[in-house]
Amino acid sequence: MSEIQNELPIPSREGIEKMAFILAQIHLSLMIPVQFPDFIDKIYNKVYPKYFIYAVLSAGIKHINNDRSMEATYAKNALGLIRNEKDSSNPLILWACMFLISYTADAHDGKTNSFSQGNYTYHTF
Repeated sequence: MSEIQNELPIPSREGIEKMAFILAQIHLSLMIPVQFPDFIDKIYNKVYPKYFIYAVLSAGIKHINNDRSMEATYAKNALGLIRNEKDSSNPLILWACMFLISYTADAHDGKTNSFSQGNYTYHTF
């Protein structure tokens, strides 16, 4: 994996707010634990761990400016930071992983997904 970047850009407070409300509409199950004012403030003021902030941004940055160029960078950095995390009992790690799964699902277009093209295998047990 490539080297983890120390500081990635964080959107404006208005951008984070827009992203949070859009994510709540698109990925309701991800956003159930959110108390919006706290969530927005903790991302903007970098109170949450970096891995969590980057995971959220990997799933939602495209909703701020329609630019998907940073999604993979946020996701790779979040994953690298999670791997280096000493306290694996923190529930934010699980929540961050859910955002990373959301990013991964959104990043794979149906045209390139082999399952959507009928190239799947039935598994019987």
